[in-house]
Amino acid sequence: MEGHIGLRRRVALPLFMLISATLSFLAYVLLDPVPGGAAASGRLIYQWRRCQQQQSSAGRSGDDNAGGVTAPRTPTSLKHIVFGIGGAAKKWRHRRGYVELWWRPEQMRGHVWLDEEPGGTWPSATSPPYRVSPDASRFGRRVAASRMARIVVDSFEAAAAAAANGTGEEEEVRWFVMGDDDTVFFPENLVSVLRKYDHEQAYYVGAPSESVTQNLRHTYGMAFGGGGFAVSYPAAAELAGAIDGCLDRYRDLLESDERVHACLSELGIPLTREPGFHQLDIRGDAYGLLSAHPVTPLVSLHHLDVIQPISPQGRTPLDAVRTLVNAAHLDPARSLQQAFCYHHDDGSNNNWSVSVAWGYAAQLYPWAVPAHELKFPLRTFRPFWGKPDGPFMFNTRPWKPDDACARPLAFFLSHARNETAGGEAMAADAAATVTEYTRQTTEKVCDKPSFRSAAAIQTVRVLAPKMSPADWHRAPRRQCCKTAWDGRGSVLEVRIGRCRRGELAVSTA
Repeated sequence: MEGHIGLRRRVALPLFMLISATLSFLAYVLLDPVPGGAAASGRLIYQWRRCQQQQSSAGRSGDDNAGGVTAPRTPTSLKHIVFGIGGAAKKWRHRRGYVELWWRPEQMRGHVWLDEEPGGTWPSATSPPYRVSPDASRFGRRVAASRMARIVVDSFEAAAAAAANGTGEEEEVRWFVMGDDDTVFFPENLVSVLRKYDHEQAYYVGAPSESVTQNLRHTYGMAFGGGGFAVSYPAAAELAGAIDGCLDRYRDLLESDERVHACLSELGIPLTREPGFHQLDIRGDAYGLLSAHPVTPLVSLHHLDVIQPISPQGRTPLDAVRTLVNAAHLDPARSLQQAFCYHHDDGSNNNWSVSVAWGYAAQLYPWAVPAHELKFPLRTFRPFWGKPDGPFMFNTRPWKPDDACARPLAFFLSHARNETAGGEAMAADAAATVTEYTRQTTEKVCDKPSFRSAAAIQTVRVLAPKMSPADWHRAPRRQCCKTAWDGRGSVLEVRIGRCRRGELAVSTA
């Protein structure tokens, strides 16, 4: 008898939950109607899904009460993200290389949104699929800005339509990520950042410009679109219902990201800042900036065609950034993460400061530079607009290109590989990487004795355990390092790892 009662309960409970979810959904439709075609459909589908999830969770909690277990929410992954890439048909042939560096056709979702049908055959094997944006001429003379401002909503409506007709992906959409056709994303780090936030809340995630002038011209509270930004599904649903009215009201705003920001401001959704999104509103050489990345995941780089190639290892901007992207495949979380330490030889009186931006470059200073200065970028660049020395949104250190005795020896990534357990790895069973950075032979070397000794170093070899993406969900802390050099060879070895309790990055001289 008890078995029959238990069976009836197990059958009745899911039926009750299904009825409850349906009634909740109908109540939402009747009490909170939303006009607007696909946008309305997307909001309704989202609310239906949430009703199902809430009722299902409640059902599991009640049914599993004896075991005290509630099924956990699956972590956000690439399958939960839809990318919207703003592009132009006539420029795609020249820009596609940047997108194809990071796009993974079998793992990612999204579209390139073009202004017109492209000529020739679309490179579907390596590029995202494309769609032609709806006509935006009704929003005034700056048609391109209006078209780009609608990409998040167009992506939302496309996802909603696919879900409604049953042709969408099995995984739910949690985030819409906007970028330009010359934006380079670092996907695993993007996922790490978005996992920090509840995708069922309305979020607008990105970063302002590096340039004070640019932020004054626009606003400090806006995510610059070239660096990319992310909008959660609920925020996109709200934006979809309001975007056309906003574009009518703000048709005189110059840029698309300004219009998106203005609309989200009307909805009361502020910018959540993540400094790993990089607009790179600078000119000249980004070497100083990239060599002193903040302790945060590297999410994106933009304006690579505007600045000098970021590394002498590549003749073109695309080839130069490719070396960084290839290294990032080995250890995404560690990309550009800075570690610095000091090398002191009692016999030779060498007192060096060493800074490593993993996967990119290393610097060797033949003098002691305190940690609180090493973390600031050398000003090898200038603002997008305004005076050459800034101001910027961060502190910088002076750069004297004509004074070889006032700048460090520079080394750029030349090789990167995984290290097998039991070899040179930091621990016997730990996954690790070995990266090598080769000195620029064309740079003039200072004739001081300290520099002549340092000039013997031709390669900086860095050994580091692989970082876990979960490290970004702990309190941020720069990792420590130690150096080794026998005083005769041309290779300086640097070992990076987590700092021990109380460990200091300080010169012992």
